[in-house]
Amino acid sequence: MPHVYKRPEKYYPQVGETVVVEIGASECMMHLGLVGQYRPVRILENGFGQLRHPDTGRDDGMPNPLSWISGFYRDDQGYYGTDVYEIGVGHTVTHTNGRYYVYVEGKKLYGVQSMRFEEMRDAAREMHGRDIPTAQVRFVENSRFLKNISWSRSAVVPLDTEVREHVTRTHRDTWVDIPTHFNLFAGRHHLTEV
Repeated sequence: MPHVYKRPEKYYPQVGETVVVEIGASECMMHLGLVGQYRPVRILENGFGQLRHPDTGRDDGMPNPLSWISGFYRDDQGYYGTDVYEIGVGHTVTHTNGRYYVYVEGKKLYGVQSMRFEEMRDAAREMHGRDIPTAQVRFVENSRFLKNISWSRSAVVPLDTEVREHVTRTHRDTWVDIPTHFNLFAGRHHLTEV
């Protein structure tokens, strides 16, 4: 059974990332009829956020203070949210759910994907050897809160993540653990007899 990520009570979003929140009951959001909906929000500077349209992924309306959008507050460490349900979501039509991808400079490389983490780890390491230090592996899955299937969230899988395995006579199954996913399936390798 897959582990369900329990979001932290306080999440400090980073400028430029997109998170999913449940829209709060501010006067502005009530006027727009959005209260209680799950919506993607791109985090801007100085405590502002940009709603994204759930169907197109484009900016929706003008930027608003985060506190108008949802349960965002400020403390001595910066702005934090208490209604953040997914972190690092993006809008795309070119991913397959539940796969590992290589990203370079935050962008997914077309066609570089696998259900096997080790394959993508080796591809990213090979890119590091070609002086592409930003290559990283991410696990991508469909959003659980945004019903449009073109919204997904990704989680970085560090290249030095320990791979656990279970070997039978016919195959080797592997798993990895990362902070947002425990016991994440990392691929089946069919064994051939020599």
